[in-house]
Amino acid sequence: MTKAEAKAEAKRDQRRREILDAAKDLFAERGFHSASISEIIKRAGIARGTFYLYFNSKDAVFESILELAIHELQVRIIGVDVDEGAPPPALQLNQNVSRVLSYMLSDRALIQLILAHGLPPDAPMAMRVDSFFAHVEELIASSLSYGMSVGLVRQCDASLTAAQILGSVRGGMRYLIQAQESFDVTEVASQLIDFALHGVIVSDLTRS
Repeated sequence: MTKAEAKAEAKRDQRRREILDAAKDLFAERGFHSASISEIIKRAGIARGTFYLYFNSKDAVFESILELAIHELQVRIIGVDVDEGAPPPALQLNQNVSRVLSYMLSDRALIQLILAHGLPPDAPMAMRVDSFFAHVEELIASSLSYGMSVGLVRQCDASLTAAQILGSVRGGMRYLIQAQESFDVTEVASQLIDFALHGVIVSDLTRS
């Protein structure tokens, strides 16, 4: 690829991201059905023809937003290194969770969109959101399975435990996005991990 071609591709990628960001903000503010392609075009500051160079419908934009979010989550989840000399597993786990939380909390429009998208349960885009969370659940289950294989996680039903963890994460994200205060992401990550590992009961009460 020549330097000119690389520059042109980078420009296309940037324009596509600008359209997605504009649409994401509108969907979060007004709901998917209430936002129109004309409003997305106006928010992005582009011509109508430019929009259709990248997307053929509003549905395609919505789907691309979710696909991009999955990609961003995947690149932030790094397998725990258990080799000699590697950082403590607990630290690596905290770093993984902190990276994910930092990404999510830096994009409030995305959180509002996927947590309260304002779509009927049987609408195709609502099903897309459900598919998004199913993919996230699979990522968690895969991490749990890996943890069990290297002795970092107790033996459990990875799918069921992943669903339970995702439920607590969704509740936590809803709380954080609505709170009128800032949070230390590392501390939030520590609390989330502690809850997943130990629950809320003090150790004395669990003794027989």
